[in-house]
Amino acid sequence: MTDPRRAPSPIPADPAGVAALIQARLSEVAGDGVRPVSLSLDFGPACGMAPSGVLESWVDRRTRSLAFVRARLEAPDGRMIAAGSAVFSRLAAEG
Repeated sequence: MTDPRRAPSPIPADPAGVAALIQARLSEVAGDGVRPVSLSLDFGPACGMAPSGVLESWVDRRTRSLAFVRARLEAPDGRMIAAGSAVFSRLAAEG
């Protein structure tokens, strides 16, 4: 695991808001000059029940043309709110 990021976050009450929060963080962690290839999102038992939590994100691996990233959102008591993973194409490598 490289590039760990862990930050307290206010949590949207609806699953769509949680999905947007995770997707935005995955894009941020992947870096500039990327476009999404795939996104997977899982909701946990605390989704819609926790007003705050901790969002952790990291880069699993980078190749010349791809970035593989993950994020996990947990309630203060450790229950999972949501977790996501994504693959991004690195545009500079496409040129």
